Amino acid sequence: MTGTNKAEKIKEYFPLLGKLRDAELRQAIVACWVRIWEESRWPDLRDCPFTPPFPDISLIAHINCIGEMVLAMADILERNNPELKLDRDYLITGVLLHDLSKPVEIEPGTEGYTWGKIIKLMPHATYGAMVAMAQGLPPRVANIILAHSRWTGASPASPEAVLLHYLDYGLADILRAARGLPLIVTGDAKKP
Repeated sequence: MTGTNKAEKIKEYFPLLGKLRDAELRQAIVACWVRIWEESRWPDLRDCPFTPPFPDISLIAHINCIGEMVLAMADILERNNPELKLDRDYLITGVLLHDLSKPVEIEPGTEGYTWGKIIKLMPHATYGAMVAMAQGLPPRVANIILAHSRWTGASPASPEAVLLHYLDYGLADILRAARGLPLIVTGDAKKP
């Protein structure tokens, strides 16, 4: 599949792209995903799981779910806190790119999905932030990507980064609790 075809697929996979007002952000997000897809071992990004412990939940479905949650929570927060104004374009950009590195961090194998070599070289989300910066996205976006994961050591530098961080971890722990797995919030979940 060509880069152009991959770009069209990415637009199809992520309906949140249509909510962005800034066309340059939209183009940069698509370029980030095309690059990662081409570096990955996934013929179709829809086959990449959101994490090896949840092989039945695709990365694409996870990102879209988080997007719906984050935008709904942003509406609730702003309605109840009139002084709070979240930047929706940066929030959506952060959501769409927070797990950008997963297609190279997770690899398909003969015995299922495994963590790839890159996860041993750098914490989750680090490579995604590097790719985003290489595509011309500002440090503010890189912070949202980095700060969504506690493994990077980056602190959220904006309300948008804080919101994504908590909702992403909250969803992961809800799924873990439903399946009887160790929780992240208690420190029982192991680092990849």
